[in-house]
Amino acid sequence: MKIKIQETRLSLSWIAEATGGTLICPVGVPEPSVGYICTDSREADRETLFCAIPGERVDGHAYISAAMKLGCRAVLCEKHPDEVIPAVVVEDTVAALGRLAETYKKSFAHQLFAAAVTGSVGKTTTKECMAAVLAAGENLFKKDGNFNSTIGLPLSVMEIGHHHTAAVLEMGMSGFGEISAMSRAVHPDVACVINIGTSHMEHLGSREGIAKAKLEIIRGMEQGSTLLINGDEPLLHPAKALCLERGITCLRVSLSDPTADFYANAIVALGQSMAFDFHTPQGKLEGLTVPSVGYHMVWAAAFAAAVGLLRGLSPEAIRKGLLAYRPAGMRQNITEVSGVTFIEDCYNAAPESMAAALTVLKLTAKGRMIAVLGDMKELGDNTVNLHRAVGKRVASLSEGGREVHLITVGELGTEISRGASEGLSSDHIFISRDTAPYGDAVRYLKSLLREGDTILFKASRAMTLEVVADALKSND
Repeated sequence: MKIKIQETRLSLSWIAEATGGTLICPVGVPEPSVGYICTDSREADRETLFCAIPGERVDGHAYISAAMKLGCRAVLCEKHPDEVIPAVVVEDTVAALGRLAETYKKSFAHQLFAAAVTGSVGKTTTKECMAAVLAAGENLFKKDGNFNSTIGLPLSVMEIGHHHTAAVLEMGMSGFGEISAMSRAVHPDVACVINIGTSHMEHLGSREGIAKAKLEIIRGMEQGSTLLINGDEPLLHPAKALCLERGITCLRVSLSDPTADFYANAIVALGQSMAFDFHTPQGKLEGLTVPSVGYHMVWAAAFAAAVGLLRGLSPEAIRKGLLAYRPAGMRQNITEVSGVTFIEDCYNAAPESMAAALTVLKLTAKGRMIAVLGDMKELGDNTVNLHRAVGKRVASLSEGGREVHLITVGELGTEISRGASEGLSSDHIFISRDTAPYGDAVRYLKSLLREGDTILFKASRAMTLEVVADALKSND
């Protein structure tokens, strides 16, 4: 991972002061300045600060010499390097990156309107919706790709320039303390907690633990800022009191409660779009439309519209921005090939996003529905039951006499099949026994697919389920 520092070259003295580190400059070696930062020694050069990060499998300190061979003249590290190279030594390299980003933002982007989003599922979709809305009235900074970690987010902040008037930043996590660190690096003006699901249950123990970790976003918010929460999630209700203690405004976004600060209703699917009315403190916005399918898209659009209104954008700008939304990466890309509609949502999967994707399949399909599903990760003790619940949801699609087929991949995908077997006949279920590229599933689907079908692909990123879709579309 390598980024260009947007505003200026940074001296090691400045970096040491910003991070609270110790500057070590060998005798006779001039103190360098840097214009880039990287965390991979293979991307280092004479213009780049190499951050040596200890990991579970690889310790970046072991690659300082390799970085030097590529011309690197400065490192950020946790222990005095054996190599003769100028260094800033800190207790924790990742924490230092957060402090560096915080100082950079205060120094070079202090007038920036920063909007942050976190949640168990749908973070990137909501970020893209928010970006589409804000871009209608701002010079916007948005990072493509997955830079939502305690490493990626601080690096992203240092790509922001003085010409940017607003930024949309995404915060993910797998354990306690991570959201807090990212929030302190950004100090968001508006932050959104869009939902609480079951992702990372393995590390956080319960949905209550997940909610607690997500609400850490408050810790970096300053007095006068605004937190938007999913008002339909009871686990987020404590946010009101937490915000009150810190002088932060807490507002609710809802799809079910007319008393919420922002309320979406009259929701309808229109082909490949969702339309809804949006009730706000400023009045009602009728017929807002986002060009993607599913109730999760209404949630994303509602949060995006609320952020736009808080920023002072006009209803016209918000309407235009939502219409400009496009899905990112491998998230809910809908295409038609040889009369078959492909819904590719292969970036990641959790029980909540599986349910949303199956709703999209139901809303999109005019003929047979085919679901190609695989393992979901990091679900802890409930892993088997949560996979079987997905299978039951697939089977429920057949209610009303609609024809549904299920193809599963992976060991846990077999549990999805078991859940579906309670409502689907065995001849409508195929269990792949292959690993990627899942040749038996590809062969089965080629014999099954016909014009008019709609097929969904959904699994955790590690399953690389897109290889099946690619094989089917190639007609090889």
